Amino acid sequence: MSEPQAPYLEDSLEAIPCGHSCRALDFLQQIYHAAPVGMVVVDDRQEVVRLNQKFSSLLALDSDSCIGVRIGRLLPTLASRLNILLNDVLTSMTARNEQEFTFRLDGELRTWSITAYPVRRSESEAAMVSLIIHDITELRKAESDLAEALNQIRTLEEKLRLENQLLRDEITRESEHSHMVGSSPSLREAVGKIRQVAPTDATVLITGETGTGKELAAREIHRLSRRAEQPIIVVNCAALPANLIESELFGHEKGSFTGAIARKIGRFEIADGGTIFLDEIGEMPLELQSKLLRVLQENQIERIGSHRLIDIDVRVIAATNRNLHEEVKSGRFREDLYFRLNVFPIHLPALRERGSDIIEIARDYMLFCARKHGRHVTALSPSSEKQLLAYEWPGNIRELRNLIERSVILCHTDTLAVEIPYSQSLTLSANTKTNDSTMRTLVEVQKLHILKILERTAWRVRGAHGAAEILGLKPTTLESKMKKLGISRKTAGD
Repeated sequence: MSEPQAPYLEDSLEAIPCGHSCRALDFLQQIYHAAPVGMVVVDDRQEVVRLNQKFSSLLALDSDSCIGVRIGRLLPTLASRLNILLNDVLTSMTARNEQEFTFRLDGELRTWSITAYPVRRSESEAAMVSLIIHDITELRKAESDLAEALNQIRTLEEKLRLENQLLRDEITRESEHSHMVGSSPSLREAVGKIRQVAPTDATVLITGETGTGKELAAREIHRLSRRAEQPIIVVNCAALPANLIESELFGHEKGSFTGAIARKIGRFEIADGGTIFLDEIGEMPLELQSKLLRVLQENQIERIGSHRLIDIDVRVIAATNRNLHEEVKSGRFREDLYFRLNVFPIHLPALRERGSDIIEIARDYMLFCARKHGRHVTALSPSSEKQLLAYEWPGNIRELRNLIERSVILCHTDTLAVEIPYSQSLTLSANTKTNDSTMRTLVEVQKLHILKILERTAWRVRGAHGAAEILGLKPTTLESKMKKLGISRKTAGD
């Protein structure tokens, strides 16, 4: 009677009689298949001779269908790189640790860390290579997400730092007495337009002479808009060097040019969600105007040295003291950018066109300067009012404020006496002489002077700050002169 045949170990390279040692090997086999990493052994022809369940699950294939198949066929998108790795290990008979590969598997991007080491049962047999595969896709994705989050945190920190600096500047500006004063028809018309356009997101172009308060108007538009809780960023295009204005507006990456030692966030990015005010837009270099046009059209910016587009939500207000239409004709300003900016134009009148607003502004600023400099000044002298109304104010509100502040500092009584400096009076006289190219009769000069004062007071003859008061005449006397000289609104319009 023959002895019973001993059981054999399954799923092995060869049949091994199973005893106590065989049970131990069976236990190791279970560990091999339960390992959380993929394991596969390939021979010198790169055909699979053994694999564990984790490797087959990574490929979403049945284990039996993988045996005897070249590993390059199982992983076609990784075949060439695996071929190099396997040949290297077989040639050198040296392990290669944690080689990282990123590739596509079933349409998805995967990242594997592969350790390959040579295996040989005996000197007479050909060497094989065992691969241990860690799927680190999620790890690399988490690292990438963390890096992106850190990058966003740094960007937000930089933006917050710049916003804090701008907020301090804004607080300083608020303490500098910034609000619109006056009730003249020309100012009321401008204020009416400001209130109409403020609730919208329309681009605004503010025009007017230097010193007429264009920045003040831009701040008023922002204050009345839905973006009021967000910052308004002011950029003076005339004050920035031509080679730095692009970096100031759009930012730059570290090392993008000589001197770029750190990444810089541009003003457009800081203004995201709020308003950007481009003062003196007519001074912007032509080569930068095309980039600004693209930003306005696409609502995206690109930092210098970067190819990544950044979406922005910014309301643009521009201002200039130049005639942009003439600048377009002369080729100094892009026509397409002009049309893009000129969606809603607002013109601010010169101070000489605002009549009694001059006195309102002077009194308002006088009281502010008195508090600021610790002076007890409560009134403006009548002679000062006449001088202020008679002067042309080429520097507009800025010039008026400077004169008032200087006068308050020099004042030692409760009534402010303002005197137009002699040099300014000379300039006014010279301009008047230059404009009068022909000799005029006394009657013509008188008529022109009365017309000028009437236009400045919006044709108000009587009352405080009326033309009669400025001219030092009784209202009835002035009306009589006007009749005699043929002065009326109709003739002035003609």
